[in-house]
Amino acid sequence: MMSKEIIGVFSSVSQLAAELKKVPAGELQFFTANPDHYKKLSEETPLKGELLKVDESKEDSGIHSLATAFDEDDGSLQLMQIENILRDFGFSQKDATECKTYLHKGMIVVTEKV
Repeated sequence: MMSKEIIGVFSSVSQLAAELKKVPAGELQFFTANPDHYKKLSEETPLKGELLKVDESKEDSGIHSLATAFDEDDGSLQLMQIENILRDFGFSQKDATECKTYLHKGMIVVTEKV
C-alpha cells in the first residue's frame, strides 16, 4: 500500500479554504483533532476528512519508559493514539510521527487521497 503524501499543514480553516481555490478538492483529504475545524471544513468546503478522536483522559500515570523520556514530544497517550490512528490511515511512520505534533497543536493536515 502506498503511503499518503502530505500536501500541507494549515493553522486555520480560512487558510486552508484559500488554498483550495488553487487545487481540486476532490483529490485531497484532511485530518484534524479539532472538532470545530472538522465541522467548519465539512460544512464550508468540498473536502472530505477525518476527525481524530483521542482519549481526553488526563490521567496519564506519569510513568514513561527511558525511550520516551528523551523524546521531542511528551510521550503522552494522546500523541501515541494520534500516531497509531495516522498509521492506520496509511501514513508512513515518519509522516505519522511528524503529523501527530501538528494535530495535537490543533492544526489541519491535508493529504492526497490514496
